[in-house]
Amino acid sequence: MAPDRTKIQLIALDLDGTLVGRSLTIPERNRNALRAAMQAGCWVTIATGRSLIPTDRFARELDLNAPLILYQGALIQDYRDGTIIHRETLPLSLAREIAAFAAARACATQVHDEDGAAFTTRTNPIVARMQAITGVRATLVDDLVTWLHRPPLKFLFIEEPERTIELVQQLREHFDGRVNVVRSHDLIVEVTAPQVSKGRALAILASHLGVPRAATLAMGDHDNDADMLAWAGLGIAMHNASIAAQTAADMVAPPQPSPEGHDIAVAWAIERFVLDRVPS
Repeated sequence: MAPDRTKIQLIALDLDGTLVGRSLTIPERNRNALRAAMQAGCWVTIATGRSLIPTDRFARELDLNAPLILYQGALIQDYRDGTIIHRETLPLSLAREIAAFAAARACATQVHDEDGAAFTTRTNPIVARMQAITGVRATLVDDLVTWLHRPPLKFLFIEEPERTIELVQQLREHFDGRVNVVRSHDLIVEVTAPQVSKGRALAILASHLGVPRAATLAMGDHDNDADMLAWAGLGIAMHNASIAAQTAADMVAPPQPSPEGHDIAVAWAIERFVLDRVPS
C-alpha cells in the first residue's frame, strides 16, 4: 500500500537496534519525534523480547501512552498500572521438554516466568553475559527440568552466531511446530508458545485500542521483527536489518546517522509518515 494513504494511529517499535543502539540511550531526535507523534494523537508502543523490568525505563522516559509488547509478544502489559492485556505461556510439560533439550546439549539457557523473573542453571558458564544482555538478574537453580513448576513465558539461548543458526533449525525440527523459535540477535535464540509473535501481539494490541491494521506503523531490525513488519500497515526495516526483516518490510529506511553517531531512522520515519515533514 502507499504509505501516505492512511493516517497512522499506532506506532510499534523494536527496542534494541531500532529505537536504541548499543549505548541503550534514546537519541534526542527519536525522543522528540515520538513525543510529537503522541501529541498528534498516535499511540506508541515498544515491541521487544525483553521483560517489563528493563523496558520500563524507556517507556517512562518517553511517557508512552500504550501498553508494551514484551517477551516477543507473549505478554502485552501496561507499564503504568501493570494491567495485563494478553499473556500466553508455554505449557509446563512442554517447558520441561525444552529444558531437557537444552541440558542434553549443554546450551546456555535462561527461562523467564510469568512474573518477570529469570532462572538459569548453576552450570551456565555465561550467566553474567546473559544478565547483561537481558537486563534481568537470573536466579541460579540446580536443574531447570525439575525446578520448573509453572508455565513460563519463554526460553532464551545464547550461543555464538554460527551456532544460533544451527540451533534454530534443531529446535524447529525437534519440536515440530509445538513452539515458536526466532533469532532476536546474532547471539540469541528465543523459544515461546507456538502462536506467540510480535506481529500477532501487534494485531491484538491494535484491536484492543480500536486501531485498524492499515493505520499501524512498525519498525524493526531482526528476524523476530519480520512478522510484525509484514502485518503492519507500514512496515519499515532498519538499513542494517536482517534479510528476513528487510524482505518482510514494505521499505528499508536509509541510514540516518546523527551527529552523535546514533541511528535516528525512527525519527526519520515518524517525521515523514506521521508528522508529514520532509526529513532533513
